[in-house]
Amino acid sequence: MPVESWLQPEEVSDLAARATAMIDAALTGSGLTREAYWAAVRKGYNTPYNDPPRRQAVPAQPNAVPMAIGETVEPVAAAAVVIAAQAAEARAI
Repeated sequence: MPVESWLQPEEVSDLAARATAMIDAALTGSGLTREAYWAAVRKGYNTPYNDPPRRQAVPAQPNAVPMAIGETVEPVAAAAVVIAAQAAEARAI
């Protein structure tokens, strides 16, 4: 394990012992074991920061016309009706 440049090699074991004592002191009375603590740390480290994108609901179609079951509309006839309505509106303007 590499030692940071600001640490002296002889200080590493003392700092590690103090850090271990601080973690043990923090865990005292919490009911957590060292294993449970480090499992929580690993889980937090491996969990992504952002939630996954939510699935978007299909937007409602406000112009949809409900049809009776079994009723079919020919696409050409439906288009002709729309074109005729648009032509009538254009003449009215």
